[in-house]
Amino acid sequence: MTSATFVPGPAPTRLTRLRDLPRRGLVAGGGHVREICGHWGAGGELHWMLQLVELRRPEGVLHLPPDAAHTLAGIGGPQVGVGPGAAVGLRKERVLHYAGAFLELRRPQLRAAELSRVLVLSSVPARATPALVFSDLHGAPVLPDDVRAIVVRSGRVSAGGSTATAMEALVLPDEAPGEGGVSGLGVVADDARVLMVVG
Repeated sequence: MTSATFVPGPAPTRLTRLRDLPRRGLVAGGGHVREICGHWGAGGELHWMLQLVELRRPEGVLHLPPDAAHTLAGIGGPQVGVGPGAAVGLRKERVLHYAGAFLELRRPQLRAAELSRVLVLSSVPARATPALVFSDLHGAPVLPDDVRAIVVRSGRVSAGGSTATAMEALVLPDEAPGEGGVSGLGVVADDARVLMVVG
């Protein structure tokens, strides 16, 4: 009788429904935050993390990871002002960089019925430097090998046996199968507008 050694394969693509993720309240103001995905070292040190902030009231404050750089992307609802003092406007489809221990968001009081949604990508430059990239995907797109996650705003995207639609995300394995990296997952898109974590 011979014994076989089990060699685990790469982790499967994970489908994440953003609305179903646990949420916690902001440090101040009205709204909440949901952690979508990220990568941490063996000792628990942050490499990068993607969060969804949903602002319901005129103001909201989110505590950010220390020693990290941050990239924000507006993905839904009324435009928000970012930062203390003379705030910079963040509207849908816009990406901007932010530095600070707290993220201050403000929005018009007249649009209080609809949530403002902002994706926040935090990364420690010494360990990881991912970026947020908006893109339109059709058919069998060629994606960068270092895509970490795909957040679908509209349409449909399939990869690695999972399919995501609006307000869902595909979190890709750290090591995609095959020599082609993420292309080995067989990505197929149907008129999709997405925001990707790349790098």
